[in-house]
Amino acid sequence: MINKIMTSGKAISGLSSELESRLKEIAPVITPHLPKVTDAFYVKLLTTSDTFYFLKAHSERIEHLKTTHLNWLNSLFTQDIDADFTEKMLNVGDAHVAIQLPLEFMTGSMYLMSKELFAIVIEEFGDDKQQCTKALQAINAVLGFSLIVMQKSYGLWA
Repeated sequence: MINKIMTSGKAISGLSSELESRLKEIAPVITPHLPKVTDAFYVKLLTTSDTFYFLKAHSERIEHLKTTHLNWLNSLFTQDIDADFTEKMLNVGDAHVAIQLPLEFMTGSMYLMSKELFAIVIEEFGDDKQQCTKALQAINAVLGFSLIVMQKSYGLWA
């Protein structure tokens, strides 16, 4: 089942082996910026009324959630996007379902992260159009893959 989810998720998101390699290539440049991405992500969530009220119910866990989020972001650039990664994303999706996280919060969160990550890529690689394009495509694909797999927990696709 995991392999089927992984294969389907990669096909839908466009996450190719070339783009996976690109993520690892850009990791040394991108990963030092990831704490800022996590901070910006939680600032946005805590200053948006709907997500604020949801997070307020889990306020005692915010620092733990930030650490988990940062570890996940790092994994996008440093780990193989394989069956083990896919299973971890399914577990994250299951955890979100268990706490009744609205699906639109998770979907919107990917937009927030892509916005932050894209800005970093443009800042770091903007002088090289080809390098910048490949980095943006890789990030978009891995975020899409992660979202697709996590959404599996919501029963959205077989």
